[in-house]
Amino acid sequence: MTRRLLLIGVSLLGSACGGAMDESMEESSTLGTVKQKLALFDYIASNTNYAQNVTNSAHSAITLAAGETVMIGTCGVTESAHTRDTFLRLLNPASTEVATADDSCDTLGSRIVYTAPSAGDYTLRAGCFSSGSCSGTVAIARRKATFAAPTLSNTNNATINTYNKQYYFTGGDTIRVSTCGSSAFGATASGDTVLRLFQQTSGTYTQVATNDTAADGSCDTAAEIVYAIPTSGYYQIRVGCTANTACSATVAIYTE
Repeated sequence: MTRRLLLIGVSLLGSACGGAMDESMEESSTLGTVKQKLALFDYIASNTNYAQNVTNSAHSAITLAAGETVMIGTCGVTESAHTRDTFLRLLNPASTEVATADDSCDTLGSRIVYTAPSAGDYTLRAGCFSSGSCSGTVAIARRKATFAAPTLSNTNNATINTYNKQYYFTGGDTIRVSTCGSSAFGATASGDTVLRLFQQTSGTYTQVATNDTAADGSCDTAAEIVYAIPTSGYYQIRVGCTANTACSATVAIYTE
């Protein structure tokens, strides 16, 4: 995946580049197609004054559709990274600041969560805390859909009595299927959730991923799957609960 490497204030090294599918809740079905690399750019910067210094801060255009929800960050998104204390600002097409982020993901990284009220080219400005120096890889996650799972019980770790939804995913994409609100905006969990992901091929379902508790430890008992889609096609998400306990959830799905 090609992306920019910017040394701000030094030199510019490169240029950027259960059943049937539920389309009613799939945000991309009404938002239109937006083509853009999900890992946007790498940068090294200093003396950015919280990403307010335009000259010393990195910046990139981000095309958003009306109503689209995104997570943009140097942490908490696939392929994102940071060294030291990063700072992010998002400006709308009229150059008005609409969101900022400093310490996020329980780290010194930064992650903006934003729902665009209107379509257009937004500007992401990336810098460092105060007058310090830092580096980062800025990546974006675009929300594909959300759905609510009702109260479930006696699912035997999401093997029976599950709530199922099916979506089409593109090969090469990394998806985040989550009931954890701290890592996927819009997700919620009540009780100890379990997720399973199945690939559908010629009417046969093959399990490709499962999770009981999100790996980073920030989600308590909420489940989250992060999975690289190997082949384009339909995949089924099954929601259940640990053992035979009861639970409910709102599942958020992001492409990263």
